[in-house]
Amino acid sequence: MTKPLLVILLLLPLSVRAADAQDQFVNLLDTITLVRSGVSLKSETSESHTVPDVDWTPPANVEWIQHDFNASGDRLCDAADGFCAGWLETASQECKDNFRFGDSEQDTQTRLEYESCVYEMVFRPYLSMTVDRKASKLTDSQKENAARLKALGWNQPSAQAVAFRVASDIPEPIVEASKEGMFAAIDLLGNYGPLRVYIVGNDLNEAEDLADDFCDFNYPPDQKEYCLTDQGEAIREMAYIYPGGNGFQQSSWTLDAPVQSFVHNPYADENNQHSTDKDELIRDRQVNAHEYFHVYQGAHNVYRGADDSAFGWATTRWVEEGSAVYFEQLISERSNWQTHSDISARVRNDLIAMKAFTTQFPGVSMRDVDTSEQTERLLSYCGELCIGQLQYEFGHIAFQYLAVKTSEDKVLFDYWDEYTELGWANAFVKVFDQSIEDFYTDFEAFLLLSVDEQLDVLGIDP
Repeated sequence: MTKPLLVILLLLPLSVRAADAQDQFVNLLDTITLVRSGVSLKSETSESHTVPDVDWTPPANVEWIQHDFNASGDRLCDAADGFCAGWLETASQECKDNFRFGDSEQDTQTRLEYESCVYEMVFRPYLSMTVDRKASKLTDSQKENAARLKALGWNQPSAQAVAFRVASDIPEPIVEASKEGMFAAIDLLGNYGPLRVYIVGNDLNEAEDLADDFCDFNYPPDQKEYCLTDQGEAIREMAYIYPGGNGFQQSSWTLDAPVQSFVHNPYADENNQHSTDKDELIRDRQVNAHEYFHVYQGAHNVYRGADDSAFGWATTRWVEEGSAVYFEQLISERSNWQTHSDISARVRNDLIAMKAFTTQFPGVSMRDVDTSEQTERLLSYCGELCIGQLQYEFGHIAFQYLAVKTSEDKVLFDYWDEYTELGWANAFVKVFDQSIEDFYTDFEAFLLLSVDEQLDVLGIDP
């Protein structure tokens, strides 16, 4: 059965192990020469790929991983043997023994379990796909979906108040913080829905009840069993496997009466106990505000059902997540959850992380996740953490940059109003008065500045 419902997953901050590994990589930056030069690498790449404009020298003593990334005939890096990634001299034996590239089920599983090992590698410059960034013509199916959704009021504020389904083992301060974040977002953006929010705790029996309610609310009866084994299982796993801090947003637009949902499993420690620490309550507010922004985005998306190869309608990942991070930061300051200094620190940290990223993954940029084909290709190269950074850190800073160049209102309201009829790409051109390609060129020039220079452009004190 084809899955008809759109799911937007919440990618969470790096695990402790991943963060430690990334810190170790940052300490090695001085050992790698990466200079944007205007002199291209020499390559026999086909016209379907672009050659990164870099002069690149790897660090010493790299142990190149003997996996041919180019075996399929699609050249991902400019290496005769196709060995595009290698272990840094400081890489752990555990990573070397367990992490695997490849398409087999076992390779995929170990890659997920040891995903933070990418921070113990170095990658050759990535050869990006060339994409025609002209919005595809609307299909009859997209037009029919849009007409139906607009007639049902999908893209208009709802009179129906947001409903909460909360596990009884969630401490009350977490419930209140989560609701505060949701209501603050609704007050600023409008009440879109009907929306139901599920807050999952650690009790498996209660998680079962929430999963059952979620599937009843979001799926037609003949697909409930499918839901229970898919997203329902994810809800159950939140309760008894993962130590909190998980969530996802759901736009159930194919229903006769379409609805939206958000599932949140608040942070818990290694013993799966929830925390009411001040910083964790701030994060609960932010997560709910962030996810409501996805609800807001979903409500403005009416031309649904495009083919995966269609450009301009299925929102690119950095726009989807970057704008939500920008919003959570803006509303955190407006609502006094965090200080201006706290927000500035997040910007500074993201800029520093982006410097490390462009050194470790030369040639990779936001333009590499504009389509599902590009995203799958990049996923096979550097994995979920690599794509996650493009979505979150890069996307966040891109929207900070757009807000400075234009205005907060254009980022929060004008863009999404135009998005409803134009899709993400054409709306971008109209509101920000710049083609996607020109923006990428402009933004990539900004990324070459020092962090202090970048902060100055963004109006933030170094």
